[in-house]
Amino acid sequence: MSNDSEHLKWVTFLKHGLEDWFEDHGEHLLVAELFDWFQDRDDVLIAAGLRWYPVKGRPDLVQAPDVMVVLAHPSGERESYEQWEEDGRPPNVVFEFMGHEKTGSEFLEELQFYSSMGCDELYVFDYRGGRFQEFHRDGNETLIPVNPGPEGCWHSPLLGMDFGIDPQGHLWIRRPDGKLMETHKEVAERAKRYAAKLRELGIDPDQI
Repeated sequence: MSNDSEHLKWVTFLKHGLEDWFEDHGEHLLVAELFDWFQDRDDVLIAAGLRWYPVKGRPDLVQAPDVMVVLAHPSGERESYEQWEEDGRPPNVVFEFMGHEKTGSEFLEELQFYSSMGCDELYVFDYRGGRFQEFHRDGNETLIPVNPGPEGCWHSPLLGMDFGIDPQGHLWIRRPDGKLMETHKEVAERAKRYAAKLRELGIDPDQI
């Protein structure tokens, strides 16, 4: 799944952050207003490194996105994502984290795959170069590049999230509630601070 420790760090950061958000806010899917078939579901499939086979009988057509999101779709464990067994649904959103090991031609092949197989949004972060790219279908037959907005960040219409690069070249993600996505370490440290404060007030956090 990962090419190096930094690649794994970004993949797990995003996957866990998306899972935490949708676990608590899945009922507020923004896409419910855009697609009728999302109306009856509030669960989301989020997977990392899962092999995606879009065409039955074509095992040569396969891609394993670093992180993929299928909105309003049953979650749960899978050995692979065989699209014909998943109501024909391609991933709505795909994320790829790139180091220097991918060539331009390899990236173009991936872009063509995601575009031709029906993805709606593709996000690519070069974590060594500090570069971020966004591609949307947005009514087009193919995924096209999207420039950042006036604030210098990119926006996902389907996830309702914003993406940007800080001065150190690190990716930040702003959730629909306006808060920045945190790592599990940051969440754990904040929980420890809250617990310590409660103890100062004479409240046992384990009894809450």
